[in-house]
Amino acid sequence: MAIGLCLYGMALFHNQTGSLQQSVFLTGGLPPSAQKIISGPFVGAAADFNLLSVFSIYEGIRRQPADNNALWKKLHTRLLAAQELDPWFWDVYRLATGLMAFHKQGTSAAVDLLSKGAKARTWDWEMPFMAGYLAHDFLHDDKRAATLMSEAIKRPNAPPLAIGLASEFLNTSEGSAASLRFLHYLQTSMPAEYRGVIDARIARLQQAKNRQETTHP
Repeated sequence: MAIGLCLYGMALFHNQTGSLQQSVFLTGGLPPSAQKIISGPFVGAAADFNLLSVFSIYEGIRRQPADNNALWKKLHTRLLAAQELDPWFWDVYRLATGLMAFHKQGTSAAVDLLSKGAKARTWDWEMPFMAGYLAHDFLHDDKRAATLMSEAIKRPNAPPLAIGLASEFLNTSEGSAASLRFLHYLQTSMPAEYRGVIDARIARLQQAKNRQETTHP
């Protein structure tokens, strides 16, 4: 059944030259709970089917740039369904970023999807880092951005560049004292190979803080 659904979705997807009505039709899928029952052990195929529909919905948005809030909501619903079926599926988050994140109708939903995905993909530092960047730069929610970036650079495979960028952000948005506290915490929680970068960053921030205190006692 799941394979049949997937093949059916592929056939519809490759026939996108039809009317917008067809794109709208593709959005009326079953709820994730029902899809799980139907697909049985093939939940990955059901997740794929939802992503195929995402492309068709986005094509409808592209053709109808005005008054398309309903289609944005349906695109989000399909991505949420794919995520619920397979929360580790990287393509869900790739599409959330590529199709939604940089549009005003989709940024908030993309941050929510990436934040939720970060909880499932516990090894992935990039997902909370990207969500933090979007929260800061597009939603202007620095509190949420700091939380997400902090989570990103606590993960064991976060590179030194991410640590530096996140600490710069914390320094800018919350002040050097908050950044120093956070970096001191990282000293005890990060792998030894990253501690040199953290130590250097702490030294630079402490020097800047001392100069500021001397200039403005």
